[in-house]
Amino acid sequence: MSSIITIKPVTPYSADFERLREESQALGFNMLNRLSTHWLDGSNLFSAPGEKLLGAFLGNALVGVCGLNRDPYDETPRAGRVRHLYVSHPVRGVGVGQSLLLSVTQQAHEFFDYLNTHAPKNAFRFYQRAGFLPVEAHPRITHRLVFAPSSNA
Repeated sequence: MSSIITIKPVTPYSADFERLREESQALGFNMLNRLSTHWLDGSNLFSAPGEKLLGAFLGNALVGVCGLNRDPYDETPRAGRVRHLYVSHPVRGVGVGQSLLLSVTQQAHEFFDYLNTHAPKNAFRFYQRAGFLPVEAHPRITHRLVFAPSSNA
């Protein structure tokens, strides 16, 4: 397998998505089931301005996914949400998650003032290393990445 990580748009219909979804479910994670369900019922197609769903590939194999949406749990109109970040267990620790997170956050400031996420405890350090700060006392947000104010706002 190639060690070069390629990031490109994906959907639940993409090759290897089902394998990745089954793996995540077997490991006790439900985010790719929710992603697939919401895509198929049309409730979340990652198609609003600034939204995207990206996959990470090693060679031709899909090894991770990550999405960016307007945050449905935050009333602020320019609140974004990092969603459904999952990296295949055998390739964790080689930069796949970092590459995905960087790709979804790279131009997010054009559409969002900050990004929220609801991470499992074992991912707290990952998000904090990426600049996300812990959020206390919110049932649907564990971390937030705040963008510097833009001079053209």
